[in-house]
Amino acid sequence: MRMFLVLSHKYVGLFLGLLLSVTGVSGSLIVFDRELDELIAPETADFPYAEQLASFDLALENATEAVANGSAPTRIALGRHGGAPHIVRFPATEGAVGPLEVSVDPGSAEVLAIRGWGEYPVTWLYRLHMSFMGGERGEWLVGIMGFTMVFFCLSGLYIWWPRGGGRVWRKALTMTTNKGAFRTNYDLHKTIGIYFLPIFLVLGITGIEIVWHEPFERVVASILPVDPDITPQSQPQDLPRASVDRVAASAQAQFPLASIARIYMPADSSAVFRVTVSHPEEVWNEYSTTTVNVDQYTGAVISVRDGRNVAVGNTLLDWMFPLHNGDGLGIFGRILVFIAGLLPAILFGSGTYMWWYKRRAIQRRGQNQCSPAP
Repeated sequence: MRMFLVLSHKYVGLFLGLLLSVTGVSGSLIVFDRELDELIAPETADFPYAEQLASFDLALENATEAVANGSAPTRIALGRHGGAPHIVRFPATEGAVGPLEVSVDPGSAEVLAIRGWGEYPVTWLYRLHMSFMGGERGEWLVGIMGFTMVFFCLSGLYIWWPRGGGRVWRKALTMTTNKGAFRTNYDLHKTIGIYFLPIFLVLGITGIEIVWHEPFERVVASILPVDPDITPQSQPQDLPRASVDRVAASAQAQFPLASIARIYMPADSSAVFRVTVSHPEEVWNEYSTTTVNVDQYTGAVISVRDGRNVAVGNTLLDWMFPLHNGDGLGIFGRILVFIAGLLPAILFGSGTYMWWYKRRAIQRRGQNQCSPAP
């Protein structure tokens, strides 16, 4: 059994380790996606810190005029703080890989930039991480990388597990750097693997859930209670759509201490406004599990899904994404995931070196055996 796992661990790593490294490095960089984007493209955040937010309706109106292609906005993601822009999304134009995104000054509602998702650096990283820029087939391959990560964790743990007493355990949990390149790479490989194993395992499982959410949810629902997914509806009326400012006020009134994260526009005449909010006691700040559904005509609240009061299965599912990007543990978690994403590349490099070193040693022994005696 051990020999089978050693060979599987080695050759799966040689064949898929590079892809896993690409997934990891790109994932590390998008942990701080908005901060990185604002650093790379300062024109999207070139405005004074906004103490008071401008009207959402004005921001959407200005964004719609700037896009000027007859399409309507689908959502507005509020800036992380007064120095970060709102992002208004519009449907993708023909031939585009993603939706149009308009950056808006939250204080003045002035349009700062219009960009296509997938066409600027941070979204290149997203496409690389989510699908290797290969569409649906690429997404499947990324899902397979999740299973690969879980396999590496379990097989690596079995291979590493010390067979002996305290001295053997101490040796297994430490590394040396003065016994040659092979031993250094070996110790580096097993030390990184064992200390970061819990994080790698979480990243692998949550990655699988993100790619195959529905099958994963069915598995969870077969084990744990999950609340039914009920889609609220607005009753079509001969009335204009409620203002977004009114919708935001209705949602805010439900949770006065919470902060609004995103407002999703109704997709048709019977759909609702969906407003996601973050509660002050929640550690994550890039994700929301609470949704307020607001009637698109009257601006009245129809239903609320409070992420703090859901079935156990829903809580587990709600934690998948914020654990994957580290946001579920605040800034500490994001830094931890950032570091963990870079490590598969080191593991691939050290593993490849050990394979090459052993292969070269075998070739040399073969040459020596074939050499004629003097």
